[in-house]
Amino acid sequence: MSDERFPFPVRVHSPTSSLIVSTAWDAVEYLKRWPGKRGRDYRIALQHCLDALDGLRSPRTAQVSFVTAAKTAGLLL
Repeated sequence: MSDERFPFPVRVHSPTSSLIVSTAWDAVEYLKRWPGKRGRDYRIALQHCLDALDGLRSPRTAQVSFVTAAKTAGLLL
């Protein structure tokens, strides 16, 4: 299992909190308690982050998917 850092941290927010996500592991933990809609972009982000932890995808790919999901859900600062 690999937990390489994202190329740059991502700040996400919900009505009750704000968080900086720096690794695929951080992203998976945030996705588990995702405050937004769990649509297609959410599912892709979760799979890509899990794949990054297993070394099947790059941290950059996981980050791009996570950012897309956060934008779609209105959670990106």
